[in-house]
Parts: sequence; C-alpha cells; structure tokens
Amino acid sequence: MEKRKSAEYVGFIFRQAFSSFLRNRGLEKASVLAFNSFFALFPLILLLLFLAGHYMASSKVAMSAVGRVVEQMVPMFSDVIIREVQGMAFQNTWGVLSLFLLLWGVTPLAATIRGAFDQIYRRDRSIPFLKEKLLDGMAVLLMLVMLVLLVIGEIGYAVVGAFLAGKMPMVLRLIDIVLPVAVVVSFLSIIYCIFTPVRLHLLAVLAGGLVTAILLGLMGPVFTAIMKFNPDYGFAFGSLKAVFLLLIWIYYAFVAFLFGIEVSSSIHWREAILVQELFSSPEKRHRYAARLGRYKQGYEMDRELFHEGDPGDSMYYILSGAVALRRGDQTLRIMKPGEYFGEMAMLLKTPRSATAVVVEAETELVTISSANMDAVLRQNPAVVLSLLEEMAQRLKTTDALLPP
Repeated sequence: MEKRKSAEYVGFIFRQAFSSFLRNRGLEKASVLAFNSFFALFPLILLLLFLAGHYMASSKVAMSAVGRVVEQMVPMFSDVIIREVQGMAFQNTWGVLSLFLLLWGVTPLAATIRGAFDQIYRRDRSIPFLKEKLLDGMAVLLMLVMLVLLVIGEIGYAVVGAFLAGKMPMVLRLIDIVLPVAVVVSFLSIIYCIFTPVRLHLLAVLAGGLVTAILLGLMGPVFTAIMKFNPDYGFAFGSLKAVFLLLIWIYYAFVAFLFGIEVSSSIHWREAILVQELFSSPEKRHRYAARLGRYKQGYEMDRELFHEGDPGDSMYYILSGAVALRRGDQTLRIMKPGEYFGEMAMLLKTPRSATAVVVEAETELVTISSANMDAVLRQNPAVVLSLLEEMAQRLKTTDALLPP
C-alpha cells in the first residue's frame, strides 16, 4: 500500500510538472536561455581560466582542470571550447575593465534564469533597474565561485585519483560513478538556492536537481546515437555546423534544467495544486484529498471551528459531513460536501463574520492556508471567478435573512 501511494505521489508530481512546463512555455524559455548561455559561456570560462591560472595553480594544471569542468557541462564540445578559450586567454592582457566587461556579459543569462524561476514559482517581483543589475552581478559572481570550487575539486580529484588508482581501483571506480551525479545535483541545488524566490524544502531542492542530473545523463547517449545514425545532422549550416550542434546541446540541457525546476516547484506547491484540483473538480474531492495528509482532519458533532469575531487566517473545504454557519441564534447556511467557507475573512483579512459549528458526526474538512490559496488564485482565473460569484451569492443570501 505504501509503495502504491509513493508511486501515485511521484506520478502526480511528474504530471503536474509536465503540465506546468507546457503552461509556462518551457520550450520557449529554454531557447532564450540557450541563446543567452551561448554568448555567456565563453566569458564565463575565460573568467574561470583567469582565476584558476592566476590564483590556484599553474596555467597547465588550471587548463586541464577547467577542461574537465567544461567537459561536464558540454561533454561533446569541450575540446573545441577549450581550444578557443585558450587562444583568447593567452593572446590578450586582461585588465580590470576587461574582467568587468566579461562579468557584465554573463548578467543577461542570470537575469533570464531569475525570470524563469520567478514565473515557475509564481512570484511577481518589481525590482528597480540598478538593484536588478546588482542582483544579477552577484548571481554571476556566485556562479563563478561555484565553478572555481569545481576546478579546485578537479585538481584535488586528480591527486587523489592518482593515489587510489594503484592501491584501491574499486574505490576509484565507485567514486567515478557516484561523484559526477553528486556534483551535478549539488551544483544545481546551489543554483536553486541562488535564484528561487521562495524558501524551499530540502526534498524539493534535491528532487529537482536529481531529475535534471538524470536527464542530462541521458542526453549524452541519445545525442551520440542521433549523430551516429544521422551524421549529416546540421550539414546545412556548413562550417557553422559545430556552432549549431552546440546550441542544440545547450537548448536541450536547459529543457532538462527547466523541467527539474518544475518538479521542484510542484513538490513545493503540492498542497496548493491539490487545493486547485479540489475547486476545479469537486466531484473528485476524495481522490485529491487523500494526498493532502496533515491538511485533512476529522471533527466530531458540535465542534466549533471558529467564532464570530475571531481572526481569519484560513478557510475550510468540506469532504464529508456538514457545517452550520451561525450569527447569534440564527443559522445562515448549512454547508455540505464540496462546499467551502471562511474564505471571505481570509482573503480580506477581516474578523470572522459568523460562527462555524460541525452539525454531523465524522465530518471531514481540509484546512486551506492563505499562502496556498494565494498560489491557486495567481494561476487559475477560473477559481477567482468562482470565489467572487460564491461570495456575492452569500452576501445576497445573508442580506435576505437579516431583518430590515
């Protein structure tokens, strides 16, 4: 039973992630990210090589370590990229202004990534221009620091690997299998922490990173197979074929990256997504409510849920049983399964206008927080319209019941 619930939960998350990926036009976002990334890739690697060669190791050791890091990022094109970057790095004298311009060249990529995170995590942030550029610059610096740490790790791995190769080859093979996945997941997790506009649970961060790492791991064999069976792929671009293939690779890498973010977002907003399903398909409420866990609770007869005048920071959805809304000694309405109450005080942030009392045994309710409801209302205009119509109808009914 537990395995079945786990499988259903995973399937639910992936379905929601895929649906959200399509709704947020993930393929279009991936193309924009690929375009910006293509122009940011060389400046970023140049900066990385400059820092590695001047402050960490000799140019030869630094180039080798940077090459291995680039191979993890774009495995099929690392040799071409390193050769071009090496030529640019050692044929120019890099001053402060040159380094600043290199950093500035990466900021459009940071801005695009931040915008993608904001949309996926349902956050609309209005940031002044200067502050926005400062945030983008800080994000680029943090990304560069992470790449520097990867280079340091590669240098350390080369030393440790040389030691283990002769004495513990099995341990080295195990490290070769586990370490790349761990590095990619850790790197992506830090990216999430930098750009995500909400505070994420560790499970959501690791799950998103792991999904992206798996998809990126599958990309290599698939891309190799495509090139093997269709060696003329990109032939129409002539001498620019390598550039075309690199763009295609980066594009699909960002498709994997964005889908991983969608998985992370679906885990973070899973309660809000289920609440949305409750409002969209009330006839399936028991199916969705089974996944709500701690937000679902049973109540006995005559249990008072809130009193008139209490602060309202949540609303309730009825799965089974019934709840009476009362004002003084007068019963305004009996709420039945599939209906909800308490939304007016929660949305308007005003005291409760009535008292809610359970009037049937074994009544089961779902408690909906204001944060989850806000997320639902941002993404689903139909729910907004439904709430407004229901609130208007209740106000009309209440006015009719009250004495003139």
